[in-house]
Amino acid sequence: MLKALIVDDEYLVRTGIRETIEWAEYGVEIVGDASNGLEGLELALLHQPDVIVTDVRMPYMNGLEFLEKIKEHNLQCGVIVLSGYDEFQYAQEALRHGAASYLLKPVNIEELAETVQQIGRQTLEKKTSSMQFQKYKQEENAISSQFWLDLFFGRLADPALIQEKYDWLHIAIPPENKLIVAVVSIVPDSVTAQDYDDKAKWTSIEERLKHYLQEYTISAISMIRSATTEWTLIATTHQPLADFVAVMYSFGYAVIKAAEETAGFRVTVGFAEACDRYAGIHAAFVKSREAARKSISGLGGVLFESEDERSGSRREVRDALAYIRLHYADNITADMVADKVHVSSTHLMHLFRKDLNKTFYECLTEYRIDEAKRLLRYSSYRVYEVGLQVGFGDSKYFSQIFRKMTGMSPSEYAKHHQ
Repeated sequence: MLKALIVDDEYLVRTGIRETIEWAEYGVEIVGDASNGLEGLELALLHQPDVIVTDVRMPYMNGLEFLEKIKEHNLQCGVIVLSGYDEFQYAQEALRHGAASYLLKPVNIEELAETVQQIGRQTLEKKTSSMQFQKYKQEENAISSQFWLDLFFGRLADPALIQEKYDWLHIAIPPENKLIVAVVSIVPDSVTAQDYDDKAKWTSIEERLKHYLQEYTISAISMIRSATTEWTLIATTHQPLADFVAVMYSFGYAVIKAAEETAGFRVTVGFAEACDRYAGIHAAFVKSREAARKSISGLGGVLFESEDERSGSRREVRDALAYIRLHYADNITADMVADKVHVSSTHLMHLFRKDLNKTFYECLTEYRIDEAKRLLRYSSYRVYEVGLQVGFGDSKYFSQIFRKMTGMSPSEYAKHHQ
């Protein structure tokens, strides 16, 4: 049985439509009638009709405004607009606003009944198609998730079969792009028994992950819940690896801070480059998990695969750099950081010179300027606000340092990169 709603400010019109047609013979049930658009919207939200018959001119909310509200609320229904000859331009406007049909007053009863029946059936067909599409998308998402899990855990290794799945799931990875696998893991000790049942906390973590992927313009092919307290994402980039690693570090630290603030969880992030799009993904996942596990002992909680062996830096320098990445916006000093990594400031400065051929303050300033460049590219902050965001209390000094390191002023840089 189709459900229909009548909205018209004329009582006689509403009564005539309701009473003079044997609606049951047309397979239609009149679920209600309203004298204006406001009442009509309330009834539409309550009854979810398949068809609405509405006048154009009504008090409080006219037919065009009523149509807009229906679209705002994503109501799946067909709207038939009634109008007089002198309101024909309104009927045309109603069609542009999404009305399914219009009829001129005085209404031919038989034509109205047949139109309600026709529009109602079309609405039901659309609803059925929409439900089928949603079901297909759910199944596709489940298949996609299982596919990635099979890749991560080495259950799928045949390149031809993997490529077949890529094609079926419409996953396109440009051959010249690099692939990065990143594991975001919640430290088990930071999760209580009650936390596991708190769906809001887990949802907040996923929302923050999606937010920071967008903020740092990371092109993620997929993000999968790979364990109860773990998410794995696959990202692709055409950037030089060193540049993208820096972006991933910033992403990781932002996620760690957000997880602590919103859910009270300690989070670690490990990531690795996949050597190819087939077996390389499993190897990168294993390395990323190991990097996430190793990063628990560091101050930062973010680690690029085997970075400690690659960089040749000592543990104290890595931890100091991690502290800089987390607290660059604060008024930090070498003495403060040295205390955090349990060495003297003199020894820490010596290690920076020896391992990186830079001073502690040069590394701090470089990271601040890198973050400033990101904010100037991707945010609407003013120059002085950017300086404050990255730890420069004096905007003039910030501009001087920025020009010295980039060859242009902050405002020039922002204009050039927009």
